[in-house]
Amino acid sequence: MYELYFQSDFSGTRLGFYFSLVCSVLLILCCPKIKYWYENKLQFEKKVNFWFGFLFVFGFFVMQSLSFYGLALKSNDIDSGDYSTVEGTIEDIQLVERNSREEAFTVDGVRFKYNDYGTENSFFANRKHDSDTIQEGRVVKISFLREGNENLIFELSVKK
Repeated sequence: MYELYFQSDFSGTRLGFYFSLVCSVLLILCCPKIKYWYENKLQFEKKVNFWFGFLFVFGFFVMQSLSFYGLALKSNDIDSGDYSTVEGTIEDIQLVERNSREEAFTVDGVRFKYNDYGTENSFFANRKHDSDTIQEGRVVKISFLREGNENLIFELSVKK
């Protein structure tokens, strides 16, 4: 019998993607009006170049859209069953603490490595440092996505 310890939540991913995309498009469509308002109506002593500010805000929305799009693709892979599951004993734990915490371990020959800062928030990275979930010899069941040479854990269950 396994007890669910961690499960990813992608519930707002698609909504976030569409919101960022709509904001990007509206920003482009409204650019002439925003430029007019900025140059003629705002009364600041010093103004930043309009195009510098515009490109900064537009770049932010584009980056947000791309980030949400990547998560939506991963969510689609999970929904379609295009993922792997491994069950077994945690072995060969390696822990490195610098500015952030990096942890690696193996379950049934599959290597997992993550960083509590660099791993996307939607995936398991053992951010609860005082948790005793990841221990040598503990039996776990892990569902994960393969992305390049990384195995992203989206569900972790621990044997009772």
